[in-house]
Amino acid sequence: MKRESMRPGGSGSDPFDEFVAARYQALLRGGAYLITGDVHDARDLLHDALARVYPKRSSIREPGAAEGYVRRTMVRTHVSRWRRTRREVLTSVLPDGPTVQEAERDGQLAAALAGLPRRQRAAVVLRYYLDLSVAQVAVELGCSVTTAKTHLARGLKALRQELEPARELVGREG
Repeated sequence: MKRESMRPGGSGSDPFDEFVAARYQALLRGGAYLITGDVHDARDLLHDALARVYPKRSSIREPGAAEGYVRRTMVRTHVSRWRRTRREVLTSVLPDGPTVQEAERDGQLAAALAGLPRRQRAAVVLRYYLDLSVAQVAVELGCSVTTAKTHLARGLKALRQELEPARELVGREG
């Protein structure tokens, strides 16, 4: 069985273009939005990451690896922007698509995530939303496994403190 690489050519359609068409919304909602906390910044971040990965697509031999390259590029681009600007614009509005109940639940989570420092937010999103291992989170963040675990522990503690009052209210109503 012949493996299809991300290299352009022969077949008339670029596998990278097909990857982007298939995974764009997932990358936008599942990575960029949760990392940035803002719809517009998420789109900019994803577009920048795709633009950075596109010229190097010929080096991606496995089609399944493209998503990892794009995610890693998003995290690194986001951290670089943050270091340059040190400003943050947040919103509680989610991208189009989810139901009202999902929007409320995700809005509470997004607001809680937005309150975290950027590295903790990125670690939590990568580990628990994108289901990467702690070692993979460390690689994505460019830090040691111990530092990644610290970011995760502190991020989860802050999220629990932020979201616990909402859980208590739901328990009292029911």
